[in-house]
Amino acid sequence: MLSVAGLSRPDLQLLFIPFALLAGVLAAVLTPLSISVGAGAGSVLASLAVVDGVALNPPTSD
Repeated sequence: MLSVAGLSRPDLQLLFIPFALLAGVLAAVLTPLSISVGAGAGSVLASLAVVDGVALNPPTSD
């Protein structure tokens, strides 16, 4: 298994996206929030990672 130290920034961003979606759904299940609100919150977090990875800090061909 890879250690986190061996992963690049784009790898970590790609790893964050499913965890953000899962956290949103889990928050909805474990709290009185509806599933649509929790999934929406997870989607917002995941989209921030996409915007950061594509627009703000695009990968370079180093």
